[in-house]
Amino acid sequence: MFLDLAFLLLGFVLLAKGADSLVEGGATLATRFGINPWVVGLTVVAWGTSLPEVVVSTLAAVDDQPGVALDNVLGSNVANAGLVLGTIGLILPRALVGRLSIRESMPLLLSLAGLFYVLGDGVVTRVEGGVMLAVFGAYTLELILFRGRGEDSPAADMEPGETHAPYPWLRVIIGAVAILAGARLVLMGATGVAESMGLKDGVVGLLILALGTSLPELAAGVVSARKGHTEIGLGNIVGSNVFNTLAVVGVSAVVAPWGASPTGQEAWATAVDRSLARDFPVNVIFSLVLVLAPSVFRGRAARLRAGLMLGGWLAYILWINL
Repeated sequence: MFLDLAFLLLGFVLLAKGADSLVEGGATLATRFGINPWVVGLTVVAWGTSLPEVVVSTLAAVDDQPGVALDNVLGSNVANAGLVLGTIGLILPRALVGRLSIRESMPLLLSLAGLFYVLGDGVVTRVEGGVMLAVFGAYTLELILFRGRGEDSPAADMEPGETHAPYPWLRVIIGAVAILAGARLVLMGATGVAESMGLKDGVVGLLILALGTSLPELAAGVVSARKGHTEIGLGNIVGSNVFNTLAVVGVSAVVAPWGASPTGQEAWATAVDRSLARDFPVNVIFSLVLVLAPSVFRGRAARLRAGLMLGGWLAYILWINL
């Protein structure tokens, strides 16, 4: 238990330092090249903070545990929208001021619809994984080419910060590596603690792994809001959820197709049924809240919205533990 706690502490330190480096590097790139900070959050920062999800889900699929990989993706999406934005909004309400347009909202919702469709036959093949990666590539290309320098984004409702840190690309790389290492240590420590406590099946994927892999988004979001780069923080959450649903599932399925192995079929079938009946609806609800809530809760009500989001996440955690 002592070693697990040491892993947790060191992992938290690496996450915090890595997030600081990643956000500063991304913000400097936006300033230097005149790129919309919202797009930087959707791409560079989101990819960096989503590296743990790629590693965890791919390793789970290789170990013939695609159910854990699926739980990790869906659980991370909920944690990003509920835990991360809720916590950030309680600390710094201005981080929730930005509103998502239809153009930003559709990829978030359509990516979930695509995953729901792919899981319909109970298998995620290499071809389907490749298609999801291709769709993610097209989404990224459209962001960079057509919105990289545009003004039509949630950033228009915010007060963007401006950073001029030296060696921005090096900061981005170092930050991403530190986040990856920190998340790995947190996962090792948290999993060890969970096993010592005897948590039931499904909780490790939906709670422990999802929470651990969402810590980079939480760290990056707090750092972004504290430094005045709230548009990067919100873009990071939206971009991370799209990345999780398309790229993480795509990479994992290409490396090791989900549900194709004859072993572990019962556990995989249970995970799919549980996800379609419970976790997918929760993902859709949180995504809709992310899209629609800014039009309902405005100004001083931002902290109330943040509290409701965090409370919703806590209710979900209690639900999956029942």
